[in-house]
Amino acid sequence: MKIAILGGSFNPPHIGHLILADTVCTQLGYDRVLFVPVYNPPHKELRHAASPEHRLAMVEKMAEEDSRFAAESCEIDRKGISYTYDTVCFLEEKYKDVLTDKIGVIMGQDLAADFGKWDNAAKLAEKASLILALRPTEIRNRAFENKAKGVYAHHESQYSIENFPHLVLTNPEVAISSTDIRARVVHGDAWQYLVSRGVYNYIREQKLYGYGLLDRVQAFAKENLSEKRYEHSLRVGETAEKMCALYGEDPFKGKLAGIAHDICKEIKGEDMLALALQDGNPITELEQKKNSLLHGRAAAIKLRRDFNITDQDVLEAVANHTFGGENLCNLAKIVFVADKIEPGRPQSTDEYRANLFSMSLNAMTLSVVQENIDYLNEKGKAVADVSLRFCEELKKAADADRSKGEE
Repeated sequence: MKIAILGGSFNPPHIGHLILADTVCTQLGYDRVLFVPVYNPPHKELRHAASPEHRLAMVEKMAEEDSRFAAESCEIDRKGISYTYDTVCFLEEKYKDVLTDKIGVIMGQDLAADFGKWDNAAKLAEKASLILALRPTEIRNRAFENKAKGVYAHHESQYSIENFPHLVLTNPEVAISSTDIRARVVHGDAWQYLVSRGVYNYIREQKLYGYGLLDRVQAFAKENLSEKRYEHSLRVGETAEKMCALYGEDPFKGKLAGIAHDICKEIKGEDMLALALQDGNPITELEQKKNSLLHGRAAAIKLRRDFNITDQDVLEAVANHTFGGENLCNLAKIVFVADKIEPGRPQSTDEYRANLFSMSLNAMTLSVVQENIDYLNEKGKAVADVSLRFCEELKKAADADRSKGEE
């Protein structure tokens, strides 16, 4: 039996993997292709990764599509960093009674560029048949893209697969990537037919990659907020979504953070405090006097704990929408402003918002922060120290923006 292996994160597996495996069997005469999900890859940092157990389960679902395919769990069983040489040695022993040729190792052009850096690369090239698959330019969403790490972050020609014996597969170049699928799942875009039926159902059942996330967060907000507060949250989400499109941020993140920002606004003070303490930051004197000011921090914890949201920009935006903060990301500035200027606010006329949106992001945020500080001072209310620092930081950033514009 001729056996080839296709390793990868499979995060998630998709029809491009099936097409590639079919091509290897049909074109090169392999009897079986084993899909080998990696436990911990040495060459890249997995972003927004499902657990090894979930990725293995999805590969098993995908392999059910064809009797020539199977899932192989050895790297996940072994744990630690996954090296292909160790896997080939393991599989040689496992299938020694049926193997009729060297095990084939299928790799894409992105990995092949650094093959010489692989663990025991020269020995692997002798032990296995290296199969180079063509890869198209992938549709990328940088927020969901895995990052090369260590020595793999820079390509050097002396490490290319071209320096080792290999076969080149003339496979169909299908522009599908796990990166794009993950982005589509969380954004609610079309993705159903980019994966096998079994994988599609599994992702939906397990709610992986933020499947249905926005609907779930919105449903929670509706159930746990008064009608007035819920309608405010929807307007903040809509405003933040529009502002993100205007200022070059992800509109989906803006809508999600906007709808979620007040989900803990109406819980009991002691419950709010207990949640907020989980972020590890100190409770200020102002927050101790008025626990309701902790609702943003509490909401960020709840989103991470109960909705499995790990996007740091979203969590930062929700946690800091009340006072602002230092060194905030652009999304956090947008949500802070959206909360203060959504159309339900008395001062927020179309003309008022249009004037703000004509400014740079820093200048706009500064204007709103200053208005908020002036309002609190006028009412004789305490202004948080962090808000004052936020204001000073924005003044410097806005000045820098103006200087760049004048150059």
